[in-house]
Amino acid sequence: MDGPLEVLILCGSPRPDSSTHRALEVAGEGIVRAGGIPVWADPWMGNLPVLGTGGDNHPAVAEHLGAARRARGFLWGTPEYHGTCSGMLKNALDYLSREHTEGKWAAFVATSGGRQGAAGTLITLRMVARSLHLWTLPEEVSLASSAKAWDQDGKLSDPELASKLRRLGVGLVDALRCSGPPRV
Repeated sequence: MDGPLEVLILCGSPRPDSSTHRALEVAGEGIVRAGGIPVWADPWMGNLPVLGTGGDNHPAVAEHLGAARRARGFLWGTPEYHGTCSGMLKNALDYLSREHTEGKWAAFVATSGGRQGAAGTLITLRMVARSLHLWTLPEEVSLASSAKAWDQDGKLSDPELASKLRRLGVGLVDALRCSGPPRV
């Protein structure tokens, strides 16, 4: 194993109290438990200019791309909007190229307000990951009726779902450890 096992966490919701952010925090507990280092993109993601609008020299872009280069893996999370990921997450992903991602690992969490879950969004995230030459975990988490999933203390009401999110984080770090550093 060369270097730290940094996992760049990209959250497609700007609200730290959103179901998506809270679900990623639970998965982040698994990352830490397995010896990984979660690196949150929150400080700059909301400041990324829309790709193609001439903001390539914005400091948030440099911070984003630098963190992506250093990361050994990625954890992407998003609320489902009209069957796909949020514009905020998609914009952050659009800045990435294979130079930042090839041979690395990714895992996914998607939340939805409805009972059907976010399967379409997870499919979209897998398609984006494939185009970036990322390896993806076979496990993923879709959190249906996400607003109702939390108790008044901000904890997941379903212990099995919390366990599944933590296992996702552990599984991602295990994949990073087994595969070694990316060959780019």
